[in-house]
Amino acid sequence: MLNFERSSLNKKLTIISFLSTGTALFFVFIAFAVTSVLSHRKDEGMQLSSFAGVIGTNSVDALMFNDRDQASATLSALKAKVEISSAVLFDRKGKLFARYVRPGHAEPEASAPEMNLDEDVLAEASRQGSRFWSSRMRLYRPIINANYQVGIVMIEADLTLMWLDILKSLGIIACAMGGSLLMSLMLASRFKASIADPVAKLIHAAQKVSASQNYNLRIAHERTDEMGSLIDSFNAMLAQIEGRGAALTHHRDELERQVSVRTEQLEKAKNAAEAASRAKSAFLATMSHEIRTPMNGVLGMTEMLLGTALNETQRNYTKLVKRSGEHLLVIINDILDFSKIEAGKLSIEYINFNLWDLLDDINTIYTPQAQAKGIALDFAIANDIPIAICGDPNRLRQIMANLIGNALKFTDRGQILARVDVETEDGASVGLRFEVHDTGIGVSREARSRIFDAFSQADSSTTRKYGGTGLGLAISRQLVELMGGKIGVENAQTQGSVFWFTVSFDKRRVDPNMLDASLRMSEGMRVLVVDEQPASRASLERQLAEWQVASDSAVSAADAVDRLLEAARNGRPYEVAIIDMDLQRTSGLSLAAGIKGDPATSATRIMLISDNRLAADPVQRRDAGVAYQLIKPARAADLFECIMTRPRGKPASALAAAPLAPPRSPAAAGGRKLRRQRVLLAEDNPVNVEVATAMLDSLGLGVYCARNGAEALAAARTDGYDVVLMDCQMPVMDGFAATAEIRRHERECGRARTLPIIAITANALQGDQEACLAAGMDDYLSKPFTQQELATVLGRWISLPLPASAQHDERPAPPAPPAPPPSAQRPSAALVAPAHGAVLREGAPQRDVINRHALENIRALSKERGDALVQRVVAAYVGDTPQHLNTLRQAIAGVDPGNLRKIAHSLKSSSANVGAETLAQMCKDMETLGRTDTTEGASGILTDMEREFQAVCHSLNALLEKEH
Repeated sequence: MLNFERSSLNKKLTIISFLSTGTALFFVFIAFAVTSVLSHRKDEGMQLSSFAGVIGTNSVDALMFNDRDQASATLSALKAKVEISSAVLFDRKGKLFARYVRPGHAEPEASAPEMNLDEDVLAEASRQGSRFWSSRMRLYRPIINANYQVGIVMIEADLTLMWLDILKSLGIIACAMGGSLLMSLMLASRFKASIADPVAKLIHAAQKVSASQNYNLRIAHERTDEMGSLIDSFNAMLAQIEGRGAALTHHRDELERQVSVRTEQLEKAKNAAEAASRAKSAFLATMSHEIRTPMNGVLGMTEMLLGTALNETQRNYTKLVKRSGEHLLVIINDILDFSKIEAGKLSIEYINFNLWDLLDDINTIYTPQAQAKGIALDFAIANDIPIAICGDPNRLRQIMANLIGNALKFTDRGQILARVDVETEDGASVGLRFEVHDTGIGVSREARSRIFDAFSQADSSTTRKYGGTGLGLAISRQLVELMGGKIGVENAQTQGSVFWFTVSFDKRRVDPNMLDASLRMSEGMRVLVVDEQPASRASLERQLAEWQVASDSAVSAADAVDRLLEAARNGRPYEVAIIDMDLQRTSGLSLAAGIKGDPATSATRIMLISDNRLAADPVQRRDAGVAYQLIKPARAADLFECIMTRPRGKPASALAAAPLAPPRSPAAAGGRKLRRQRVLLAEDNPVNVEVATAMLDSLGLGVYCARNGAEALAAARTDGYDVVLMDCQMPVMDGFAATAEIRRHERECGRARTLPIIAITANALQGDQEACLAAGMDDYLSKPFTQQELATVLGRWISLPLPASAQHDERPAPPAPPAPPPSAQRPSAALVAPAHGAVLREGAPQRDVINRHALENIRALSKERGDALVQRVVAAYVGDTPQHLNTLRQAIAGVDPGNLRKIAHSLKSSSANVGAETLAQMCKDMETLGRTDTTEGASGILTDMEREFQAVCHSLNALLEKEH
């Protein structure tokens, strides 16, 4: 059937003719053959029946008188019939009586049916002896005399001659049928051309029209049948197509003319829109500079004013001005970002950065704001998130700042929790989920659909309580989508809302090809591995050796301390100490605190490696001076990042100090002073000059001010400055031209780019930073900036004095407590009286339970109002602690280890701040119970804490009364 469908029309017509004629002739042949066989067998049967009747009649006497010779003679008469091969005569008992066999034939079986059987039985025996396809025919016939059966006669005929006659006849018929079939095929081939040829002409014409697209072609014919109608329809279709083609050509020409006109109009509109867009960008750039320049003066001078002696009213007014200016700056930044989004110029950069550092910076920025509102701000960061990832840290910081800022704005009490968890991770990337939980006013279901739209807020009424532009969440959504993530908001389980977003980051893997580039970073670096397990210690040594970092190992805490002290005495201190948390006689955290507490080893950076169950929280790590903590098994990329990340503002060789020696007096040193680092400030705005000069002076740096680019160029050529702060827009010569001349002067002198130039500009549009870097500048600082931001940028290029550059992991030893200044006021007795039922016994023994250095450190935060600050801190501590103790008791009763850990952690920090070290240690023990998900034994610790708190209150009261 498949070949038939794929065959040509000629073949199909031939096959149809052949199959139809051949099938008919085949059935005729079959019918003739069957009829011939049946007819010949019938004639043979009738003939045998006649012979059997004659033999039976002539054999009656022989059977009656038992005359076998006569019977044999009677059977011999069958010789005259050639077809008869044998004959047998049976008596009435069925025994052989006489037999005739033609020469050359086999004798038949000498048996006969039972005599008592009727004629039906004999007929059945005859049918069994002569089958349709057999070459022999056998007939049984009873011999009757006076209605009495006297014997049976059997005659057998050879049908070979009959079959030969039948085959001869069939052969003749087959030849006749074959001739008929050939004749039908000849006739079919004669007439099929009248059908196939017109169809072939139609196919050829269709192919020609399709190839040449010439619709003028027509097929001529003189037929009047269906094929003629088909050809006429084809010609009519071509005529219609030709007419439509002409119409389409006309419409196309007209459309091209109209498109040409419209294109010209659109080109003009496009040029006008581009000109408007350029004007808008120029306007935004100009307005950004014009607005941010005075804002720099407002915020900078406000910050400097807060550092002077002010009374309480003046300080409150100044803080209000500073907060308003910062809020205005946030609005300006939001509008600029939104304008970049509208213009499609908002882009995402992909750089390697430290995620833990970024989150720690955010925590540091927003914790004071939360504390000012009396709100707890906690960060729950999963221990399995990678440290080194590739993405856009600035955009991530902006999103987190928007979400946490909104949470702070809409939350009046309770807490804010920022969570970071790993959602998906494979060998190349990691998907992180960021969540900000708050206990604020929440977001209604109706507001969720529009809260991420521009200029939309949950409360859109004119009398709304909370201000803002409504752009923060819209910008956050755009940034998240540009980073390939999703953002949303949900209601919290009890109160408030949960803002979340997911973003994927590339994980930076340590590539062996990167090691050549990092050899310069690891020059002179020495690492001490402190691990009591040989297998893990050997694994760290092998990894460090692959990175070509010199390392030694310590098998215990005591061994580590000895090695650190010996290295410091030899003038080759260890820059990094990798400490395992699980040590036998102490913990890695305690060892880290001891190392940081010794001035000889405090410069060594501490890296802690621990199991997840033993991981220290950020407060514990900060208190112990731990720079980084990695969870086992530590990723190679994270380990590499932590080791190679040196503190800002310190060169690679900062730790290669001279051997320890006793301190010398200034006279012993010959009166020689260390050279004060000098900064060239190129700025024309007088307010900005005052702000920047005050900030640089407070950082311990020398400042020279150039009022324009030409003065800056002349000063830079004197070769006496360590860094240049270059304003981009100045008279005479702008910052870009001055930078280009400075770089050209360096090349002419045969020097590389040795003088760092930092751009300070009020522009904040897309491409400003790239333009500064392309002009030859080394870094970028956007106005207005804070003193901390200025110190951060300067710390990348020069070594700042220690107070400005100390990090939480490299804090200097605390200064000696200053003598308490006299005060004219005495604290009232109620100031340190316990609240909520905590009773102080008059006769309770006094003991030294307070570390006075903690109170002195609080007093040193403010020169003018140190005593008042101490009083407020102590009063807040004494007032809040009983409530925390009561909450701890409720958590123990409710078997709530999670709440137990949180309250104990908070109370531990506040107790340590006021110097209640014993109580802080008890809180730490309570917190450890919470971390192990149990409250067993907490009741006893709580009882001791309550007694210790009473002693703390007595000591605080006694100390304040003694000092005043």
